[in-house]
Amino acid sequence: MITIFVARDGAVAEAQPAELESILRDRRAHVWIDLENTGAEGFEALRPALEFHPLAVQDCVSDINYPKVDDYGDYLYIAVHSARWDEDQPQPAIRELDILIGRRFLLTYHEEPTRSIQRAREVLARRGALLERGPDQILHFILDVMVDNYLPILDRMEAEIDGLEERVFERPTQRLVVDVLRLKHGIASLRRIVGPQRDTILTLTREEFSGIRRDLRPYLRDVFDRMARVGDVLENFRDELSTLLEIYSTQVSNRLNEVMKVLTVITVIIMPATLVASIYGMNVAYPEQAWPAPWGYVWALGVMAAVGLGMYWFIRSRRWL
Repeated sequence: MITIFVARDGAVAEAQPAELESILRDRRAHVWIDLENTGAEGFEALRPALEFHPLAVQDCVSDINYPKVDDYGDYLYIAVHSARWDEDQPQPAIRELDILIGRRFLLTYHEEPTRSIQRAREVLARRGALLERGPDQILHFILDVMVDNYLPILDRMEAEIDGLEERVFERPTQRLVVDVLRLKHGIASLRRIVGPQRDTILTLTREEFSGIRRDLRPYLRDVFDRMARVGDVLENFRDELSTLLEIYSTQVSNRLNEVMKVLTVITVIIMPATLVASIYGMNVAYPEQAWPAPWGYVWALGVMAAVGLGMYWFIRSRRWL
């Protein structure tokens, strides 16, 4: 689907690809072209009004999975990524957004519907000045919304980490490890994108790109700062999950040690009684031969009980139990 917005003389209207060449002749017009899952055919439909380098088109239609900025002289190619975490998904989904920006046009390309693009469309319908100020104004708005969309994901991750911390102290199970590793994998996926994307936004604040106005660069630096904070939070989350895995291992080891200690104490208490019974049974006459039944058995069991209680007292006095 190809959608073209034209801002001119204080108004915003939609246009068709066939009108694009005549529109760009008007120096007062600023254009935003949104291509959704059109492939290379979408770029062909814009010719001859707009022609792009084959490498730029190839980067747009292919999934490069890495944020970057390429300078093609008259325009920039920018690859950024949005993130979304639906309730029914185990971890965040990463979606690529490709942007081509010149002095008077902005082109966005994405395979699936993107919230930042949809939000920009909604705002543009009410505030035509957003595009009339220049294509870089739309670029800033899209990047700003994209960073804002990371915040609910961070809130959900924080809530999940809090829940995992409670579970690790209450009753650590193997399922806990699965949930920690799943969340850790999601954080790693975001970190691989957020770091380079932060550097990409910082690159846009430099003086070398004429397509981005000087007065807009401070706002892009603000977007960079917030993206950097997102990266710092993800780094902290990763450290917390690593600590959780260490605590889990410690808890499991402690539980195993407690079980082994109890079993050892039981064994230590029973072994002397077993030893007494073995020696007594092999070398001494049966109790009923020495004393009338059942006093012989009472005497033998009393010796065993006394030895067991003595061992128990010894263990308690040493504070081993």
